[in-house]
Amino acid sequence: MKKLFRLVSEYRWPIYIGGHLTMSVVACGVLVWVATRPDVPRPIEGYYEAARTWDVDEAVQAASRDLGWDVRYELPDGIPHYPGMPRPVDITVRDRSGDPVSGLTGRLLAIRPSDARLNQRGELVAVPAAAGVYRTLVRLDEPGAWELRLDTHQGAMRFVHAARFTVPADTSAMRRDGRP
Repeated sequence: MKKLFRLVSEYRWPIYIGGHLTMSVVACGVLVWVATRPDVPRPIEGYYEAARTWDVDEAVQAASRDLGWDVRYELPDGIPHYPGMPRPVDITVRDRSGDPVSGLTGRLLAIRPSDARLNQRGELVAVPAAAGVYRTLVRLDEPGAWELRLDTHQGAMRFVHAARFTVPADTSAMRRDGRP
């Protein structure tokens, strides 16, 4: 035992340097393993193109805020949700004075901040019975925080809106075996 302490004492600096190099190699190996797994989330789709149009997008967001439109997102009641299936999301758009905004076309992007693999996109369809109300179908299976991004056009004008939305735990969902 005395020889071991003496050996470590005499060669402590090479042991420290070797230990640091080993930790660095192991850390890099772990990073490569994590980054190359098949289930790793992918980068944001079209991020390079989005970076190139950042100034234009910021101008559109500023113009959208200046309109003063109010946007509300909701999951309609009375429509059963089955895990793995898209569910309806209703979007109500009102102008500054509270009147419904009709004639919008566009899409809704539902982003799950904690897992990019769950991101969804749905086209808006106007609800005929209600002015200023639009519906889309997206798969929102996971309860918790989602970011909903609305990207619409009304003629030549573009309107965008983003908001956090909390999807509640679905207590009425059917179990996988088909029983309530």
